[in-house]
Amino acid sequence: MIKLDEFRSGFINKHPYNDINGEHADFINRYSQNGEEGVLEKIFDILGISNGVFVNAGCDDINDHSNIRRLISLFGWHGLFIEPNTPWLNQGIENIQKDNRIIDKSIFQYHNGFLSVNKEDEKISNVINQYYVDGKLFDLLTLKIDSYEYWVLQDFLLSNYDAKVILVGYNSSLTRSITAPKNCAPKLGHNSIRDNFYGASLPAINKLMNKHEYELVSICRPNNLIYINKRFNNGKFQVHRNVMLEDYYFEVRQGHGIREHITEGWVEV
Repeated sequence: MIKLDEFRSGFINKHPYNDINGEHADFINRYSQNGEEGVLEKIFDILGISNGVFVNAGCDDINDHSNIRRLISLFGWHGLFIEPNTPWLNQGIENIQKDNRIIDKSIFQYHNGFLSVNKEDEKISNVINQYYVDGKLFDLLTLKIDSYEYWVLQDFLLSNYDAKVILVGYNSSLTRSITAPKNCAPKLGHNSIRDNFYGASLPAINKLMNKHEYELVSICRPNNLIYINKRFNNGKFQVHRNVMLEDYYFEVRQGHGIREHITEGWVEV
C-alpha cells in the first residue's frame, strides 16, 4: 500500500508552514505549490492512466502553483480550464501556446467565468456541459477557487459527471466542520493572507467526500487535499482515516503575517 504523501515534489517553497526543505519553481520542471504534482503523477502511474482528461477549476495562469501543468506538458493530458480572471486566463493561454512540449494546442478548452451554485450559468455541471457530453467520467478534477469549494464540489458530486481523482483546496486555519456560505463574495485572488473568509475546513470537505465514496490519500498542507474514488483505489494507496489536527492545520506567525480568524458567517455542515 503506497503512502502518497511521500511522493510530494514540486514548488515546495520554504515558507514557515513547511517542515521539509523544498525547491523554488523554475516553471520548467516544477509548478505545484506544495508537491501536489508528484502525488498526482504517482497516482496516475499506478492507475495506468496516460493522456488523461481533466477539469482544472481555478487555473490562474496555468503556470504559477499549477497542479496539472506537468501532466499537460510532459504527459499529453487534455481538458478544460476554468478561470474568472480574464488577464490570468489570457496569460495561461499564452503560456500554453509558448510551450513547445505541447504538440497539439487545440486539445484544450477555456472557460472565462466564475463557479458557484448561485446562478445557473455558474454551476459546474452546466459549465462543463458546454464542452463535454453530460455523464463523462474525468480522470482528474482540480477545484481551487477560494470561495465556494464546498458547494461547487457538492454540485459536481451530485451531477451526472464524475472524476477518478479530485484535488480540492481547503482552508487550513479552520478546525471545525464549516464552510463559507453559498452567497459569499466571489474572489479573484487574495489581497493578503489575512483575507481568511473563504473555502471550507478539512473536516467539512472530508465529510462530504466520504459520503460520496472518495478516500483522502494526500494532505498537501496548507492548501490542497487529494482524494481518489474508492472503486479506483481498491487498497492501492494508504488512506488518511484518522486525521489529526497537526496533519492539516497551520497558523502563519511570520513572513505573511497573522491570519484574521473571522467568526461570523461560517456555515456548519
